[in-house]
Amino acid sequence: MKRKIHLLIIILWTTLFVQAQDTLTVMQYNLLYYGNYNSGYADCFETNNNTQRKDECIRTIVNYVKPDIFTVCEFGATQQLQNDFLRHNLNINGADYWQSDNIINSAGSNIINHIFFDSRKMGLKKHVALRTQPRDTDVYELYLKTPSLAAGDTIKLVCIVAHPKAGMGFESDRRALMQKAMDYVNASYPTDNVLIMGDFNMYGASEPGYRLLTQTYSNPSICFMDPLALVGGVGEWNNNASFTPFHTQSTRSYSDECFSSGGLDDRFDFILMADEIAFSYNHMRYVQGSYHAVGNDGNHFNQSVNQGYNSAVPAEVAEALFNSSDHLPVTMKIAVDVHLGVEDHEIQSLYATVAPNPASDRAVVAFFNPLQGQVQFELYSLQGQLMQREAAAFDEGSQQYELSFHDLTKGFYLLRIKHSGGWEQTVKLIVQ
Repeated sequence: MKRKIHLLIIILWTTLFVQAQDTLTVMQYNLLYYGNYNSGYADCFETNNNTQRKDECIRTIVNYVKPDIFTVCEFGATQQLQNDFLRHNLNINGADYWQSDNIINSAGSNIINHIFFDSRKMGLKKHVALRTQPRDTDVYELYLKTPSLAAGDTIKLVCIVAHPKAGMGFESDRRALMQKAMDYVNASYPTDNVLIMGDFNMYGASEPGYRLLTQTYSNPSICFMDPLALVGGVGEWNNNASFTPFHTQSTRSYSDECFSSGGLDDRFDFILMADEIAFSYNHMRYVQGSYHAVGNDGNHFNQSVNQGYNSAVPAEVAEALFNSSDHLPVTMKIAVDVHLGVEDHEIQSLYATVAPNPASDRAVVAFFNPLQGQVQFELYSLQGQLMQREAAAFDEGSQQYELSFHDLTKGFYLLRIKHSGGWEQTVKLIVQ
C-alpha cells in the first residue's frame, strides 16, 4: 500500500506540473543568404537561391516544427525583407501574432541575424547589437506574457544570436566574438535565462570559442551548457562519422556554387543554454531529449538530406530542407512554470540534492527513492565525457549516498542520477 501511495503522489505531482506549465519551442536556422543575391561569399543568384522558392520551403519547415521563437542567420539586411518574411511565411492562414524588431546593422554587413516570435506568448523588451566582426551579435531580451505579469512578476528569456567568421584559421576570431558575448552576459544577465544560438562555424569542441562558452574556468560566474553533452554530441565532429546524428551541414552532397557540398558532416549550428535553464533556477527548464537537428535521422553521413528514405521527417520536409539552405535548423523545447510557484525539486521523481556543493574530494547525494531498485550515479564533464560511474541498490524512501571524486580538476560537472525504474535527474556539481 505504501508503494502505491508513493506512486500516486508522483503521478499527481507530475500532472499538476504539466497543467501549470507552457512549453516554448525554439528554432535556430541559417537561411543561406536569404534575399541577398551575389553577396561576394558565394555565387548565390536569383536562379539558384530564389527567395520565393525558399519561402515555400520555409513555410513547410515552420509548419512542421511549429516554433514559438525563430532565430535566423544570413538574413538580408533590409527592413522590407523582414516585413515580407513575416507576411509571406509566418503571419499566414489567419495568423497575425508573429512579430519581430527593427533591424540593427552596426557592422554594415549585407547579411544579419534576426528573430521572430509569437507575440501571444512573448514580448520584446530590448534589442542590443554587439559590435562584432564580421557582423553584429544580436541580443534580444524577451519576457513571457504570464498570468502574473500584471502583478509585476516577469519571466525573462534572453536570446543571443551569433554568426562568427567561417573557415579554418579563424578560430581566434570566433573566440573573440564569443568573448564579447560572454562579457555582455556577465555584465547584464549573470543569473538570467539565457540562450546563445546561431551558426558558430566551429569544427569541434576543442575550438577555443566553444571551450570559452562551456568551461567554467574561463567564466567562473556564467557557463553555457550543450544539450547534447550527455548524449554523445560533443567532440571533434568535423567529418567524423561518430557524430553523424548531430551534424547540421551540408544538406547537399553536391554543389551548385551557392549551396555548400559534401553532405551532412559538420556540426555548425547550435543552441546552448545557461545553467539557469538546464536546472530550472528561474522558472524555465530544458525538456530533456528535445534538442535535435531537424531532418537528421543519423543515416545521411556525407549524403544529401533527401537522399533515399529519411526516417526523421516526412518526405516533403526533407525536400524543403534540401532546397531551402545548406544548413539544417536546430530546435529545442523549454518548459515554463507560468504560475511561478512550482519549484523544480517538487516535480523530480528523485528529488536529489548534493552537499557540499561546491565540493572538494567527496559529497553526499540525498534523494527520495520512489521505488526499491538500483540507482546509478554518473559524473560527466560539460563536454559529455564520463568521469566516473557507480551504482548501488536502495530501498524506497529517503536515501543518502556518498561519492568520492577521483583526480578531478576544478570545474563544473553534471551528476546524472538514474533509477532502474526509468526515473532520472541531473544535478549541477562544482568541484573546487
